[in-house]
Amino acid sequence: MQDFRNLKVWQKAHELALLAYKVTADFPREEMFGLRHSIRKTAVDIPASIAEGAGKAKDAEFAASINYALSLAMRMEYFALVACDLELMDHDSYNIFSGKIVEVKKMLGGFRKTLA
Repeated sequence: MQDFRNLKVWQKAHELALLAYKVTADFPREEMFGLRHSIRKTAVDIPASIAEGAGKAKDAEFAASINYALSLAMRMEYFALVACDLELMDHDSYNIFSGKIVEVKKMLGGFRKTLA
C-alpha cells in the first residue's frame, strides 16, 4: 500500500479532473445532467480509481484499477470530442483538454507496465 498522492500519474489525473471542471463550466444549463455531468464524473473517477488501486495489497489488483482508469480516460476522450463537435467546447479548449487526456493515458499505460 502506498500514498496515492505521491504518484505522478495520480497528480496528472487530478490536474485533469480540475481542468474538466473548468472546461465544462460554461456548458449550457440543459447539459447539467448530460455531457457536462458525464465529463466531470469520469474525470473524477480516473484519479479515484488510481487512489483506490494504491490501497490494494497486490500489484495485480492495483493493475486492474489502472486498467479501469485507462478505460475511463478513453471514455473521457470521446466525451471531449463530442463536446467539441457539438460546439459546447471551443477548439482551443478541446486541444488543451484532449492533450491532457492523452498525457494521462500514456502515463497510465506506462505505469501499468511497471505493475505487470
